[in-house]
Amino acid sequence: MDYVIFDLEWNGCFSKKLNTHLNEIIEFGAVKLNEKLEITGKFNCLVRPALSTRLSSSVKELTSLTFEEVKRGVPFDYGYSKFKKFADGCILMTWSTTDIETLVANLQFHKKIHTIPFLKRYADLQIYCHDMLGLSGTNALGLQAAADLLHIDTEDIPHHRALGDSMITALCFKKLYHKAAVESYIQNAGDNGFYERIFFHTCTIEDENSEWIDLSSVFFNCPDCGARCIPQGPLRAKLKGFSTEYTCEHCGSFFTGRVQYKRKYDSTLMTKKIIRHKVPETEI
Repeated sequence: MDYVIFDLEWNGCFSKKLNTHLNEIIEFGAVKLNEKLEITGKFNCLVRPALSTRLSSSVKELTSLTFEEVKRGVPFDYGYSKFKKFADGCILMTWSTTDIETLVANLQFHKKIHTIPFLKRYADLQIYCHDMLGLSGTNALGLQAAADLLHIDTEDIPHHRALGDSMITALCFKKLYHKAAVESYIQNAGDNGFYERIFFHTCTIEDENSEWIDLSSVFFNCPDCGARCIPQGPLRAKLKGFSTEYTCEHCGSFFTGRVQYKRKYDSTLMTKKIIRHKVPETEI
């Protein structure tokens, strides 16, 4: 089974006539790898905008493209058809799911379909590389940051261009490749929940009555002696989290404990933090 790693460049635009906003694809780029991770093909094409009348300043700065160049591109249907032929039958991979979301949105606009017909198996290489690098935390790993951590020289590869970013992603993938590990990250795009997972965005839970959290089970240990501390009141919502005061019966320390919940598609992530920590006056 071959892998196709692809990237898209797009331009945000709004059509008053159609009353719709679209991240309109202006470039397809992809790299094909065989099972030995040898590059067996490359795909790249500019796409002529159907809605955009100009490129945003950020897109021009990042890509170095001009609107005149993009206007000379192929129509979306033609570019998509060529990309489909290039990628059909392969395991598709991207750096984060944003490119999948954008492709689906463009297919909805141009072809009135709500899925990617030829997408059968898919892997998010941003998550794969984050985990294989042994990184902690929930902050998204940037592509260039990953390349730097892996000591990959990207100086001669065009950044923020579809083919260039596909190449950098492929180099990161090759550096961190482990066959068994990769298989565990490949999703079946035919599953009923696949597109729901793709389009679900992690969000902070601010409702104390949410079924996804249980404030009664939250506890804090004393930062000075490690003993379990007693809350002075219920956790209350504040600044996208929940907090209350705690005191330590063992050593007398007191502090504010803050907890934050982030809802993922099928789980909840909780982080705890101690703020405004004060030690007993006898120790000052």
